[in-house]
Amino acid sequence: MGCDSHFLMDESARATNPCEGEHERKIPGLVDPAVGLSDIAIARREQILDAAETIIAGHGIQELSLKKIEDLAGMSRGQLTYYFPTKESILLSVYDRMLRRMIREARLADGPKPMTGRAWEFVQHGLKKHLEPPWPTPAARDLLSLLFTFLAQMGHREDYRKRLSQWYSEWRSFIAADVAGSIPEPHATSPRVIASLIQALFHGLDVQLMMDPEAFDREEMFGAVVKLLAPLFGQTVGLPDPAPGPAGNEG
Repeated sequence: MGCDSHFLMDESARATNPCEGEHERKIPGLVDPAVGLSDIAIARREQILDAAETIIAGHGIQELSLKKIEDLAGMSRGQLTYYFPTKESILLSVYDRMLRRMIREARLADGPKPMTGRAWEFVQHGLKKHLEPPWPTPAARDLLSLLFTFLAQMGHREDYRKRLSQWYSEWRSFIAADVAGSIPEPHATSPRVIASLIQALFHGLDVQLMMDPEAFDREEMFGAVVKLLAPLFGQTVGLPDPAPGPAGNEG
């Protein structure tokens, strides 16, 4: 997908970006809730979460139970509930850990980084990854399955709603800050609205591809989304040269 070659990047605007160098700061989803615990406690928590992820990956969320987790982790019910009082608290921690892992891998991968004044390039890079044939990966499918589980139960699980609301708000604010530091003012569209649109696009595409990997032509979709987003980032989409007219029509 070589569509990004059609864009005219404003290098002078990026050179004065105030967020330059902030890519080393923490990204939402990377804050580990186990920080501050003893080594033994961290190891026990990881052992429990490993068991839960193994069950989810092998049999689906519907087969997850405290009994199966304690059997696979080799723990008693008392040990298990000391660290996680309910199955739901395990699911939330599994979701957090999956997010941390995926974000960490994205940070270590090649390509543009967030908070370096290159938000437009970063969005295109992420979009390409989400539209490559292997996507959604097994890990992404598990993450989406957990998300759907939480969404389905938000009506009577306030802890699910609050956790998802918190994480999406942090993610939205992070994208908005990256956008604000990459686009010269004045902004025709607020960075927060752009961030919400990016979230909606990525999630919508992921859901369709999870259900049907052949739902649409991925390369064509990349080009369409880029054309949609480009003006919001102050970018110009290059148009193909017009086809030559019939011979003898000059003048």
